[in-house]
Amino acid sequence: MARMRWRVKPPPPSGFAGEMGLPPFQARMFYNRSVRSREAAEAFTGSGASEWNDPDLLPDMAAGVERLAAAIGFGETIGIFGDFDADGVTGTALLALALRELGGQVHTYIPDRAEEGHGLNPDAVRELAGKSVTLLITVDCGATSVEEIDLASSLGVDTIVTDHHTMTAGTPNARAVINCRRADSRYPFDGLTGAGTALKLAEALYRRMDLPYPGHLLELAALGTVADVGPLRGENRYIVKQGIKRINATANQGLRALAEAADIRLGSIDSESLSFGLIPRINSAGRIGHADLSLALLTASSRPRARHVAQQLDEMNSERRSITESAMRMARRQVAGRSDAEDPPQLLWVANEAWIPGVLGLIAGRLADQHYRPAVAVSVGREVSRGSARSIPEFDVVSALAESGAPFVKFGGHPQAAGFTIATSQIGALEASLTERARGQLEGLDLAPTIEVDCESGFEDATGDGFEFIRSLSPFGAGNPAPVLLTRGARAVEARRVGSGGRHLKMLLEQGGVTLDAIAFGQGDMLDDVWRGLDLVYRPELDTWGYRPKIQLNVLDMRRAE
Repeated sequence: MARMRWRVKPPPPSGFAGEMGLPPFQARMFYNRSVRSREAAEAFTGSGASEWNDPDLLPDMAAGVERLAAAIGFGETIGIFGDFDADGVTGTALLALALRELGGQVHTYIPDRAEEGHGLNPDAVRELAGKSVTLLITVDCGATSVEEIDLASSLGVDTIVTDHHTMTAGTPNARAVINCRRADSRYPFDGLTGAGTALKLAEALYRRMDLPYPGHLLELAALGTVADVGPLRGENRYIVKQGIKRINATANQGLRALAEAADIRLGSIDSESLSFGLIPRINSAGRIGHADLSLALLTASSRPRARHVAQQLDEMNSERRSITESAMRMARRQVAGRSDAEDPPQLLWVANEAWIPGVLGLIAGRLADQHYRPAVAVSVGREVSRGSARSIPEFDVVSALAESGAPFVKFGGHPQAAGFTIATSQIGALEASLTERARGQLEGLDLAPTIEVDCESGFEDATGDGFEFIRSLSPFGAGNPAPVLLTRGARAVEARRVGSGGRHLKMLLEQGGVTLDAIAFGQGDMLDDVWRGLDLVYRPELDTWGYRPKIQLNVLDMRRAE
């Protein structure tokens, strides 16, 4: 495990709290989130409606809506092709529900992760054309599908692309390419996810038809935004905040059944519940089976059907965890067995013929977190191999892939998360290229994971009004992380190891006359040290397990007190 560096963010200028008219603790939390006025603070903790943007500002939105409205009016069969991850599946479900509510004839298609991989593919285009589809909408993909969209056109199928990925192969020749990251975009926010982009298309379509916008679609957009780690600022913040509010009172049978299967009470759901409870189950079908099952859940109209599918997803999620743990043991042995002089090497590369594509991102992500290095995990096939890469802020992995010159079958992603398909014979050259680029960019840097600490304080700021204020800053996630506090000189009143193999610590901690429960994941080996006084960094959270919710400190790292 890479060592952790604690970095306390600099305090605001003298007098800032007075200008804000707020207590110092609250003013500092806002300052750390680039909120510089009382009006901006009120907007930040309010509904966020001011961040809701006009969908017509997105590139090609008007053309896309006109073509879609015509397809509904003339009774054409509309195909929706969505990616198999949670962002793509929720966006596909969102559009399918919206179009069917408007009377559209809809056929959905989610590709098989293992057989087809990411993105639009020729066989899918031909299949959809064979089912009389004359208008195809892509969700969370399509930005680089130039040849596939040309094929669709030759088969008499118009295409509307809704995507948010970087466009690396020129603009496809589609009826509309709706992407907030297009170079010519006038849209004021560039952080929409696939589901968020689908939401804006649905909004524009309902407005075109002079119908009230169905707010329940925010539920699925919120799920996709959190799943794809969309930055929780601007419009995404509104989508997730309002979407979570609606999920807690949802009428969607699939979401209700999934929460029940995950043992999560409606009314207590927050962004963390989505990230660790609902989203892994939605993703599980695409990882070890077929994501059509998750789509069926989100569009289910009957409670019995929804409960049956939710139970299947819960079982698949358990199986996915077991497969991932087995693969991780192999990956750790590969990393430990390297003979490189670097320790660890600047880039971690692991590969195995037995790994299924659905767990590659999980393997790479865990290795990147543990060693604080970019990591690539590859499922080696006889002729074609698939890989997933996860990176650190200091290394743009999608640019490294693009600049490698490798003859990919396909690739794409984000600076810190990417995937690719490549001929197996090219794996060695790709590994050498990425390793050399990582060495050139990272060598000499003091690479260590950094915990950004909002401020040093006592336990009193994690309770009472302080805790309620912290909750008002939610939803938390990328772009708006949950506040992290540093407290020195805490004392353990109780402590014991919990979890498989005693990997975690459950504690009762006291500081400044305040006693709070605490959990330290993966820090069971610190048991002998906690009795001697602790300095710790943590997130105050609400533990909803049991009948009486209570404040619990999620300890990110701790050391013997200085």
